[in-house]
Amino acid sequence: MQSPGTPATRPFNLASVPTIVRGARGMRALVDFAPKPTSPERVVAGVVTRLDTGEVSFTCAIDGRRVEHAFGDTGAALYAIALKLCESLAQHWQTHPDATAWHPPFSGAKLADLSRFSGRNAAEAQHLMLNRSSAMHTLLQSYEIPQATRATGIVERVRSAVSKDPNIKYLTKRFSRELPLGNQALPLKVDFLGQHFACYFLQISERTKGMEMNVDRAFGKLYELQALRKFIKKPKKAMGLLEDERPEAFELLMVGDRNNVIQRRAMYQVEALADKGQVMARVVPSVHAAAEHLAQKERLAA
Repeated sequence: MQSPGTPATRPFNLASVPTIVRGARGMRALVDFAPKPTSPERVVAGVVTRLDTGEVSFTCAIDGRRVEHAFGDTGAALYAIALKLCESLAQHWQTHPDATAWHPPFSGAKLADLSRFSGRNAAEAQHLMLNRSSAMHTLLQSYEIPQATRATGIVERVRSAVSKDPNIKYLTKRFSRELPLGNQALPLKVDFLGQHFACYFLQISERTKGMEMNVDRAFGKLYELQALRKFIKKPKKAMGLLEDERPEAFELLMVGDRNNVIQRRAMYQVEALADKGQVMARVVPSVHAAAEHLAQKERLAA
């Protein structure tokens, strides 16, 4: 089965390079099928053409990537059926000039139309028939998949805020530190490791669904802070700590709004998990506030 991103228009021989045939003449077949065995509805699978010179090609009526985005697994299944039907007829027509002798691989599929055509090339003839016959083809042509932008991580956002302040820009090199633990263990990743202050960051979700994930991530970060505190108390040379990296204050900095009911619930739960004697959980209202607090803790500790 081809992936949903497979181009819809192509010659039957996938290894060949399609060529534009000027003044193309031949036969054109429209294939459709019933999406459900008991449904009277018909869905156009695509158009297959056979030129008088024997060249066979097809255009699938369904754009796989768009239909999967719009309808999920159901859309992906429709595309797979449509593509298989087009490929099956193309394979038959490659060796048998009579398209009416084709046996569809799925029940409910059939030749909806078979006629002669002439035009500049086969692809144009295919698209002309699809635009006349397939509502789904027309709709999917205008369907746009939103371009999702990946949100920048909270650590990088705080680091960026620090880099914009010339007085504390030197602290940027202390973000995202990796401390080797030896043997085959993965390194301990620390969001910020300064001379006197170490912290992890957590962006509090504004959605109820994200609250449980926030708490789970916070629990893991608090555990890593406890482990970091223990390792730094008696550091090993193999950990790669710099001589001036001996923080005494350890915090989980949560970026969120205490006035937001959902965020506030998550904050209270995280604060309850923190061991205030060794590791603090602190809330700041913004990324810039987190950067200022970080810088202040480094200066005060010094």
